[in-house]
Amino acid sequence: MVKVAAVGYGAFGSFVLRSISKIPNVEIYGVSGVNPEKLKNFAQSMNIPNWTTDWQTLISDPEVNVVLVLTPPDSHHSIAVAAAKNKKHLFIEKPLALSLKQADEIISEVEKAGVKAVVDYIMRYHQLYYKLKNCIKENPDMGKIKKVWFYNFASSEGLNPDHWFWKEEKSGGILVEHGGHFYDLFSWLLEDTPKPVATFGHDPYEDMSIVHFPQIDAYGEFYHCFDKPGLLEKNFGGIAFEKGYITFEGWLPLSFKLEKIEEGQVITKEYKLKREKNEVFSELVQKAFQDLLKAIENPSHEITANLYIARKALEVSLKARSLKSSTR
Repeated sequence: MVKVAAVGYGAFGSFVLRSISKIPNVEIYGVSGVNPEKLKNFAQSMNIPNWTTDWQTLISDPEVNVVLVLTPPDSHHSIAVAAAKNKKHLFIEKPLALSLKQADEIISEVEKAGVKAVVDYIMRYHQLYYKLKNCIKENPDMGKIKKVWFYNFASSEGLNPDHWFWKEEKSGGILVEHGGHFYDLFSWLLEDTPKPVATFGHDPYEDMSIVHFPQIDAYGEFYHCFDKPGLLEKNFGGIAFEKGYITFEGWLPLSFKLEKIEEGQVITKEYKLKREKNEVFSELVQKAFQDLLKAIENPSHEITANLYIARKALEVSLKARSLKSSTR
């Protein structure tokens, strides 16, 4: 039985805990938070036997095998380093940290302790994105990739003005907290690390990042805003080739469309998952955690969303953010 302790249990944190609790031979052993009464109620609602407002006590408990870091980004570094020093394996919510120095310290402590760590870049585990990646390789007749894009028109409903997300010193800002997902996704899909060349937007709720993929010599646009009513949220992305397109909707899409020319005509192929979005979301969290479990059981197993992948995404995010600072 693998015993798990969670530091943090907010909206996404509780979703992670509920998802992981469904994995066989995994026990949610403990959870920590700030508000004692809310913490107690949450722990009891999930039948978690141990809860405390002192996360350091929780991660030093000899019964704990894995620590989930589910707090705002500004605390990822301190919790992850302390957990590694206590010989705990790690599941870390993205971004890995808020600076490359912090990221490097986490990597150093994890390697020194001989423990394993996965970062929650769940798009790398998405069945549909695997199919999309294969479609790129299987359709060379579409020619070179010319441009990629992802647009996220999101709602800020539920994020009050004092929420930690709006404070760059806590969240890293949109390009670090959210953008890292998409830099990492397209880096993986195209097997080419994007280089930020320009960033625009309005603080604190909007960013547009222009990047260049040097190996394939293509440009990409990543746009994120948080100013839409919830009912009008929309996100979509795509890849434009010389002779075709691949497009999808949703940050965790359930389908994508391929369009290209065959025998003088435009043909369209659509690939679909017959699943509910939340079901897929939960499954991806489980896959990331199961990837960690495989590495714990077999130290030679290479984790898909590992610390070096997360560091690279952070490096791109920080560069993109710095370009916005220089153009204000």
